[in-house]
Amino acid sequence: MSPCFVTGNGVNQCSRYYVSVERQLLKPELNSFLPAFKVLFGAYFVFNLEYNSALAATLEYVQRDLLLINPESGSKTGKGPKKGVNVCPRVITFLKRFSAFPFVPQT
Repeated sequence: MSPCFVTGNGVNQCSRYYVSVERQLLKPELNSFLPAFKVLFGAYFVFNLEYNSALAATLEYVQRDLLLINPESGSKTGKGPKKGVNVCPRVITFLKRFSAFPFVPQT
């Protein structure tokens, strides 16, 4: 079972977040999305879980590009990548397209 958010009113209107793994709350009451996401993301590593297939590409992007966690081998995406490829092909495509996007910082 994958870690998940538990909220009262939906993610956009919520003032309290909970993270659950196998129907057990990991930490009581987080008051904003970012700390809750950190706990949720960390749960995949602490409990050595594969990413949920519906979120695998997004979580792999967060892992590899935002958090710079790039293991020598293996992947948390499950069956995904072919032998010898350590990064989900969808993440590679996204990063190539994203890096080609012209970024102009606002002043």
